[in-house]
Amino acid sequence: MDPKNETSPNAADNQMLNPNAENEDLTLPLESIRPRRASLHKRSASDSLAFVKEPNWLAPSSSAQGRLLGGAAGSSSASHMDPKKLKRLIANRASAQKSRLRRVEYVDKLEKKAEFLEATVSLVSPRVTSERKKRMMLLKENAELKQRIESYDKLLEKQDAEYKALKEERDLLSFTNLLIQEGI
Repeated sequence: MDPKNETSPNAADNQMLNPNAENEDLTLPLESIRPRRASLHKRSASDSLAFVKEPNWLAPSSSAQGRLLGGAAGSSSASHMDPKKLKRLIANRASAQKSRLRRVEYVDKLEKKAEFLEATVSLVSPRVTSERKKRMMLLKENAELKQRIESYDKLLEKQDAEYKALKEERDLLSFTNLLIQEGI
């Protein structure tokens, strides 16, 4: 691999656009460059992970360049292809690869967040159970206190009724006593 290719991310683009470049492994038939719809839908997650392990879109080797263009090198020359189309093709594939990389990173981020939330749930779950037990005990105690208040209210009503009855009886007896003293 050329050291120039390793340092410059645009070196592969420059080589592919220049038909006189020293690397002639970029030759492909036009049919192999066009994506086939059936192959677009048969990719799996492991295909996406291959891009994470090997960021070849920065500085592809000659074999990686052949893969980047989608076929076997050596069939026909890349000089037959319009340089703008070739550049756009390379840019589209690099963009798709970046998109797959972002998707993998996003999935990893979601998995980490899910693990964090599961850990949080496992830590908080015993506390929630404890708080529920406390709440049930407090509700039970509250119900008992309400029942006691209700029984005290009934007792108070009963005592008030007795008090009124005794007061009326006292008034009646005092009136009767007054009448007896006057001799009527």
